[in-house]
Amino acid sequence: MTVSSLFDDMIIIALFMLAGFFIREIIKPVQKLFLPSSLIGGLLALILGQQVLGVVEIPESFSSFSNVLIAPIMAALLFGVTLNRKKIVGFLDYICVEQAIYGMQMCLGAGLGAALAIIWPGLPLGWGSMAVFAFQGGHGNAGAAGQTYTELGIPENLSVGMVLATFGLIVAMLVGMILVNIGVRKGWAKFVKDPQKQPDWYYGGALPEDKRVPVGKSVTSSISINHLALQGAWLLTAVFAGKLLIQIVGIFWAGVDVLPTVIQGILGGAIVWNLAKLIKLDKFVDVKFIHQLSGFLLEVVVLTAMATLDMELISTYIVPIVVFTLILTALTILLAFGGCKLFCRDEWFEKALMAYGVGTGNTATGLALVRAVDPDSQSSAPDNHGVYSAVMCWKEAFAGLVPVWMMTGLGMTMGVGGVMCAICLGVGCVLFLRPKKAAK
Repeated sequence: MTVSSLFDDMIIIALFMLAGFFIREIIKPVQKLFLPSSLIGGLLALILGQQVLGVVEIPESFSSFSNVLIAPIMAALLFGVTLNRKKIVGFLDYICVEQAIYGMQMCLGAGLGAALAIIWPGLPLGWGSMAVFAFQGGHGNAGAAGQTYTELGIPENLSVGMVLATFGLIVAMLVGMILVNIGVRKGWAKFVKDPQKQPDWYYGGALPEDKRVPVGKSVTSSISINHLALQGAWLLTAVFAGKLLIQIVGIFWAGVDVLPTVIQGILGGAIVWNLAKLIKLDKFVDVKFIHQLSGFLLEVVVLTAMATLDMELISTYIVPIVVFTLILTALTILLAFGGCKLFCRDEWFEKALMAYGVGTGNTATGLALVRAVDPDSQSSAPDNHGVYSAVMCWKEAFAGLVPVWMMTGLGMTMGVGGVMCAICLGVGCVLFLRPKKAAK
């Protein structure tokens, strides 16, 4: 790939990104499903490309974007991660529920995928393990785990992950809004008596002037360096640090080569961010803008991955993928609402909606469901999830580890996921499950 060909690729990506954005703006029902413009643009590219209509030529290089960009995307996750002991203790009830869902999806996803592969032989090895990444982290984490599988010789799982992530977004909103209405009618919601319609700008269109916020803040004079250049340098330096660490470890342990690109990004982000804080250079880091950079790269990964989905694989195995999605969704509902009802002393319904939305779609869908019953942003559920994300940031490493484990069988993945789920439920029962008072 030359600089010129890369530039041509970015032009094609930009055209489909804009097409996806305007399709989303015009077709209002699509907005209510919270499908991102990059996903819509990628599907449009897939349909117009050589796999379906053959109207446009989708470059072969599109299939390589996730391989390159996933490292800086994962590195950005570690910038700005700080832990507050008081908040951790205060929000531990929600943390137990959300992490139990994560462990359940890791364990049963892998096992259910293997069981369905017996009925539908030909499904790619380890495809069920994509559930926890597709449902918990959406297209970003699905891309990360899918790229690891690609490095291990199973590129089909990237397509599976993208489809699962798309199905996850759909069930998150469709089933989630049904649960919202049920909860409101039963009086479970704390802040509303009727689901309230959100303003039009919440779903799409131009934001009102009073709702527009900066994507970052300049940390030094532009005479010295452009803000984008400085923050981009921090992010790419993190990728370099991760690669360098792997190379150094490789001098003493040749087996480190099996660690995928995802791990390099996570390690590099942790190193650079914590080192910057240690030597007081974090004042030059704009965490919000770095996350915006990561978001831009993620949009590119989603669009290119969707544009290069393996249509033959998906069309052949759409039935087991749908069955798989429905079963995991039902179990996620059970854990999210059952766990929060048992463990959470306050706002259990709002926290359950957050846990369910995050556990089937992504953070945005969780926030959207909570907002449906909390129009004035009074609930602590978003803060609970923010603390959870910081405390459990280490789980991002599983996107690199689980595919490696699956190469040797189900044992490690199902074992780690099952133990994780059991410990979280056990801690929740010990700390938060109080016996009902006996009736007099």
